[in-house]
This record gives sequence, C-alpha cells and structure tokens, in this order.
Amino acid sequence: MIDTFVQIEECINNCLISKLSTPYNEKDFHSEYQVRNNKLEQYFPKLLDLIENVDFRQQAEICSSTLYSLFILYMELRTEGPWNTDNTKAQDYPTKLNCAFENKYNLKFEDILLKDDFYKSQEVFDKCIKELHQKMTLDDFKKYPGLIEVYYLIISNVEKYNVTLNPVTVMPVALLLVDDYITSNKLKGLQCCLLILECLKPNCFSTGNYYEVIYMSFKKNMHEKDIDVTKALFKCYPCFLPKLPLEVKKAKLDDVYSGILDQLNIETNLHRKVICFYFTTKMIEMHQIHCAKKRIYKDIIHDSLDMCTTNVAVYDILFIPAFECLLAWIRNCWCTWNLVSDQKILAVLLKVLYVTRDEKTKLQIQTLMITLISLCTLEEQHIIYNNLDSTPVSLHRDRDIMLRIKILKESMRIN
Repeated sequence: MIDTFVQIEECINNCLISKLSTPYNEKDFHSEYQVRNNKLEQYFPKLLDLIENVDFRQQAEICSSTLYSLFILYMELRTEGPWNTDNTKAQDYPTKLNCAFENKYNLKFEDILLKDDFYKSQEVFDKCIKELHQKMTLDDFKKYPGLIEVYYLIISNVEKYNVTLNPVTVMPVALLLVDDYITSNKLKGLQCCLLILECLKPNCFSTGNYYEVIYMSFKKNMHEKDIDVTKALFKCYPCFLPKLPLEVKKAKLDDVYSGILDQLNIETNLHRKVICFYFTTKMIEMHQIHCAKKRIYKDIIHDSLDMCTTNVAVYDILFIPAFECLLAWIRNCWCTWNLVSDQKILAVLLKVLYVTRDEKTKLQIQTLMITLISLCTLEEQHIIYNNLDSTPVSLHRDRDIMLRIKILKESMRIN
C-alpha cells in the first residue's frame, strides 16, 4: 500500500507545474512549462494505470492522502494559460482523468466536492485549500500561476460544494490577489472574495478579528481607478459589512461611507463617478440616518446635479445615478433637512427641472421638490414662494416650467 501511495504521489507531482524560478509576470517564457508538458507525456499514463488498479474505497489512507492532490491536478489541467499548450489540450488530459475515475467509482472527478461518497467532501476541500495556501505565500504566489487559476476555479463553484467555509483558512490567497498590483489578479481576488462572502454564515466573524484583515485589504483598493476593479470591490462591501460583529459595524460603515464620499468628491472620470454614486446609494440604505452627519454629501450632490444642467452629455451619464442617490438620502435622512443649509439643493433641482425633457423624470423631480418644501416651516415656505414669484422674465416664455412652478407654489401652505 505504501509503495502504491508513493507512486501515485510521484506521478501527481511530476504532472503538476513546478514552482517557477521567477514570478510569471517577469518574463514571457518559463522553461518549467515545457518540462511539465514533457513529464505529462511520461507520467500521466502511469497515473491512469495506478488509479485503475487501486481502490480508494478499500484503502482509506491512500484516498485521504491523494484524492485532494488528484483534484488539484485535475483542476490545473483544466486551466487556461501558456502552460497548457494546444498540444497539451489536444491530449485532453482532464477528460481522461475524469473517465478513469468515473469508470471506477461511477463518479465524475469534477463532482467530488458536491457530495460525500467514499470520502468526505469537506476533508478533500480543506486539504486542497491548505495545500494551495502552503505554496502560494506572499513571496511565492506569482511563481505558481497554474495554482492561482486552480484556486480561482475552485472558488468559482464554491456555492455548489458540500462544504462549510472558514474565512480564516479559505480567504488568504484571495486577499493576496486583491492586494497585488496586477489588475487581473485584483479582479480574480475580488471575485473570489465575493463568492466566499456570499457563502459565509451571518455570524462568521463572531470570534477573532480576521474581518479586520479583509477590511484593510478592501480599504486599500477604494482608491483603485480601474473601473472593473471598482465594480468588483463595490459588490464585495454590501456582502461583507452586514456580517461584521455588531460592536464594530457602525464604525466600519462610517469609515466606508466617508471613503466613498472622498472618492466622489475627487473623481473626474464620469463613468467611475456613476459607479461611486450607485455604491453610495447602497451605503445610504445600509447606514441610514447616520449618513446625515457627513455634510460634504450635499456639496457633492449639488455640484454633480449642477454639472448636469450645463452639458447634455454629462446629464445623460450622471443625472440618474446622482438623483437616485439623493432620493435615497432623503428617504433615510429627511428629518435633518434644513432650508438654511440645504436651499442650494432646491435651487439646483429647479435648474435640473428646467433642462430635463423627459416627462417622467420631470414629475419625479417635481415630486421631490414638493416633498422637500413640505419639510420646511411656514415661514420658510413663504420665502420659497416669494423666490419662485420672482423668476427671471426669460423663463416666462417656457410654459412647461411656469406650470411646474405654479404646481410647486400651490403645494405650499400659503393663504
């Protein structure tokens, strides 16, 4: 039995890509790829013979010690990369491995983690993840490009697996990728983080403080300008923040909300600004009344809506996300509305109402203005009424805007 185990391990190790001498991104050609492909031709047939001649059901020790390694090999053979050349793909190694396993156990290799059988899927998963983390350290993970893809493939289907996830053991590689400067790695890392977070139980961070490690990794990427990275990060936060322990949740929400307002305030790329607005809307819905204390929000909203009144192209891109964000703020922070400090919001809404051509949008703006006016005192409504009465003569020719102003005036509690 020991001899069989040694032979299987030898074959698996020779079929896997060995650790590169230099990080994969530092040069185009790595000799280790060709060495591995040559060894595949030599050792893979032998591995198939061993699988056919050993019965994992009867030899639990070999099963426990090798099944996870076989699974890693199977996944690596499926990955896309310069190591799997056209010639390697033509050999269709994954299918051959799958067939050998299915013929023996009536079970596809790709289904191993879906259910328990003569093995425990949780044990196989845990050993896979442990093996990947032992090799892919901070200093060496770029020397295992195949295993980066293996990790990504495994996590991509994690919601289907018959396993329970522990963030401390399963997320370190994902966070290594998130913290890397290579954009493709960041994206893979964030996508893995999201998939893992979606599978975690609500109380997953009730003990320890590993959430701080995740939080700091996310926070460092708040300033990342790549739009795809920004989108991926903003998908992670709404899944991560609700799972935080109650005693730290408010402070973290405060910090994230402040961070996204900083991004909105300095962002010049309209398309990234749109993404930031949509995320800010989600943050307002999560943090609710606590968002009211950030006064810079009103400046950001005012300036963004004002930009929409001077340029049609800007309006087409920015208005809807900015307006929806304002609606979310009003729904959650209406009780802090104050005409003295917030009158510029009413003023810019009137400007937007004038330039808007879509009837449905006009009605939404008009309704919001009526709502905001209703939150004012009677004395303040008198002031607003008088200001509306003194509209520029140039507007009098626009029957639509004058009708809207009339409706606004009629909504007030003025005798």
